[in-house]
Amino acid sequence: MRWSNVFVIFQREVRDLIRDRRTLFMIFVLPILLYPLLGIGIIQLQVAFEHKPKTVVVVGPEHLPSDPPLLNAHRSGFDASLLESLETGRLLVSVEPARGAWLDPEIRGRAIQEHAADAVVTIPSDLRERLDRIESEPIPIAYDSINERSAITYVRLKDVIANWKKRVVASRLTRDKLPPSYTEPIQIKQVDVAPKGRRGVNIWARLFPFLLVMMSLTGALYPAVDLCAGEKERGTMETLLISPASRAEIVMGKFLTIVLASMMTALLNLLSMGLTGVQLAHQAGAMTASHPEWLAETIAPPGLLAAFWMVLLLVPLSVFFSAICLALAMLARSMKEGQYYMTPLYLVCLPLIFLTLAPGIELNLFYSLVPVTGVSLLLRALILGEYAVAWRFFLPVLVPTLIYGAIALRWAIDQIEREDVLFREAERFDFRIWVRHLLRDKEPTPNGGEALFCFALMITLEWFLMQSLATSGRASSLTGLAAGQVGVILAPPLAMALLLTSDPRRTLRLSWPRGRDLALAVALPLALNPLVRELGAIVDRLFPMSVALREAFGRMMGSIPNIYVGLLLLALVPAVCEELAFRGFILSGLLHGHRRRTAIVMSALLFGFLHVLISLFQQLFNATLLGIILGMLAIRSGSILPGIVFHFLNNGLAVA
Repeated sequence: MRWSNVFVIFQREVRDLIRDRRTLFMIFVLPILLYPLLGIGIIQLQVAFEHKPKTVVVVGPEHLPSDPPLLNAHRSGFDASLLESLETGRLLVSVEPARGAWLDPEIRGRAIQEHAADAVVTIPSDLRERLDRIESEPIPIAYDSINERSAITYVRLKDVIANWKKRVVASRLTRDKLPPSYTEPIQIKQVDVAPKGRRGVNIWARLFPFLLVMMSLTGALYPAVDLCAGEKERGTMETLLISPASRAEIVMGKFLTIVLASMMTALLNLLSMGLTGVQLAHQAGAMTASHPEWLAETIAPPGLLAAFWMVLLLVPLSVFFSAICLALAMLARSMKEGQYYMTPLYLVCLPLIFLTLAPGIELNLFYSLVPVTGVSLLLRALILGEYAVAWRFFLPVLVPTLIYGAIALRWAIDQIEREDVLFREAERFDFRIWVRHLLRDKEPTPNGGEALFCFALMITLEWFLMQSLATSGRASSLTGLAAGQVGVILAPPLAMALLLTSDPRRTLRLSWPRGRDLALAVALPLALNPLVRELGAIVDRLFPMSVALREAFGRMMGSIPNIYVGLLLLALVPAVCEELAFRGFILSGLLHGHRRRTAIVMSALLFGFLHVLISLFQQLFNATLLGIILGMLAIRSGSILPGIVFHFLNNGLAVA
């Protein structure tokens, strides 16, 4: 690869990018305007909401004791000594005698729902007498939890009555000549050891990773579609392809341009939001009169060290998203189609980033290997100052992210080297013609789309089967295991091979292998068994199985009557079903349009993911590695039988 050509392509793409007013607006103008406008709007709405008084109807004020007072002298509000802040003081009181319509609960509820009142307090008729007899009496407060104004009014009203209750207790203690500690022998003293100035960092530690992911993805998406699909629409892709630059150099130049756009978008968004946060912190007193210093400290963004970590982790994140967006955009023949391709990418990324916002999710080895989630959790740990955890998982997060990006970049290069991808014509889909073509014009083996559809069908059926077994209480039963293998893993590829291919024997590799391939299939599991066991022990130490899963697995193993049934259900049946599915139908389909090694790795990854779904996450690594070996064995022998023998012996050694 000649980097001089890459740099020329990079300069050309950057010039084209900055000529597009839409791209300039998305990268530069929108981040600068969006967050300040949002901040101003939040402040104005908050101030307007706080200054608008809430109405509280007090029914039966004549039953209140005179000392301590709940209402002020004019009965237009609550006693000033019970108010903790100006917000609580904005509760307007309307008194109604304890007779007539206000005694009807339906009338009170209708008044709140029709916004005639935000809350209604009903004073019991015997409250004064009960207080004199030192008895307890509940005071009902009616409010509407769906209405935000009513819900906030209830919270503030509850604080007022709680303060009034304390004064009632204090007056009782004074009357009985008892000390205040009589009712509160133990008090809680809150001691916050968080350094001053960092008490609000937890909010930003969750918010900034979310924004970093979404903005780097957004910044990569639109330039990728414009530089690839847009260039096809403009008819300039052909000119670029006949230039002295190779296909890989063209992809690399476009890739660097998308990385630059992604980083600029994310940085400007974070900078604009940080400055807006500082401004909001300075104006905290305008938002509330209660504890303005605490609020200012809470919403103040973290310092320069956190900004350094964000910039550092932005690089692998932008590389990852830029490579994926570039590969997807290469598939599209128009910008409209490219945007359709990007929608699933959003749908996949959203759960990965929302996972980091869930309580109790912490950085560990498993999450460090998950794309997007690992980077987000690492950034959160760095912002919170948890450096011991962050340094331990720094490389396990960055290295897989860069590897995923390199794989996506390799995929993009493969796409640009295929003429059928670059210059395919517009397609008009007709379902009847498609079905007729599918059933009539059969090929000897399936294509990649049919293989992936088969896998999607398998995991969908497996999900429904798991839900059905869980409902019936047979989730860990041997019957459920056998039903899953035969009905979910074996049936779809067999049916699709018979319906969609003209040579099911070739698709499923139903041929007799050579003797040396069978001998290799027998020797390999025996030789690899110590390594497999050691790898399983390492995985179990790094990702320990939960107690509930261990108990369920123990119950299933305990239900096996003898070793022969165990070998049948846990070794032979999975070997036959899974090999016909993954090394038969799916591997044959993935070999269409992919190199052998790519098809083997893809089928192994699908094999590992299926084991996560039907069994345990701990089997992901072992199943994927074994899937690679089994795929190589199937390609070498041209038969499914060596894989079945290998699979049976490997599982049988584990059962025994």
